[in-house]
Amino acid sequence: MTGASDEPLLAKAMKTGEYYRLQVAEGELYVAIEQLRGTGARILSVTQVKATLEEFFMNLVEADRAQAAAVEVSGK
Repeated sequence: MTGASDEPLLAKAMKTGEYYRLQVAEGELYVAIEQLRGTGARILSVTQVKATLEEFFMNLVEADRAQAAAVEVSGK
């Protein structure tokens, strides 16, 4: 996996042993697969990653905090 067009993928990839692990958004999946195929990479598996209950809750809390801050700022 080398080349100028591969840089965005390489920036997202994490090396684990002799393999690379890449996590992309669902909307970017097919583009990423085509880019990997173009490099001659061997794709071992594609798995949907789901947020844990804790991650889901923290995302809700963070979104609520961001909205609350925006409301406070717009009220001044």
